[in-house]
Amino acid sequence: MQLDIAAARAARLTAPFAAAAMGLVLLAGGAPALAQDTAPFQLAQAAAPKAPEPSAEQMKLANELLVANGEASSFDAVIPNVVDQTAASFVQSNPDLIRDLREVAKQLSTQYESRRSEIVQILAKIYATEFTTQELGDLLAFYRSEAGTKLVAKREDLLKAGFSSIQAWSAAFAREMDARVREEMKKRGFTI
Repeated sequence: MQLDIAAARAARLTAPFAAAAMGLVLLAGGAPALAQDTAPFQLAQAAAPKAPEPSAEQMKLANELLVANGEASSFDAVIPNVVDQTAASFVQSNPDLIRDLREVAKQLSTQYESRRSEIVQILAKIYATEFTTQELGDLLAFYRSEAGTKLVAKREDLLKAGFSSIQAWSAAFAREMDARVREEMKKRGFTI
């Protein structure tokens, strides 16, 4: 029995990369898509017990930590991406307005850039709620240390190298699984 599994094989080989790419899209500006259906999240939030509000000291330390560990700047592209995606959503029904929509997006990105601090404050509150003042101080001390600053400086290169290495490993593993599935199916009398 001969089966054509080229499409399934291609999907299997690219699935890990698609998942990683989706994660990057969500981080880099897919927030509007997530915001479309928040009702289940709101219900779960309402049922969860309220965490105590973080202290001013915790918020101060959390903000400093986000700057020290580089996370404060990691969301710099969110506002321009949301504005661009919103303007681009009008292009399909108004293709003749693409130039004007791009100009409007550029103008609005600049206008709303100051709202980036809201993102940092959201993260700071999460950190301040999850960590004690002492823990925040310890984390801040680490990120201000030689090892911590080196980690922040090399984070992007480490992630790129890791992603590249995982892609190579995943492709090799997929080839290995392809051979094993074929072998096992052959034992059952099927050649694929």
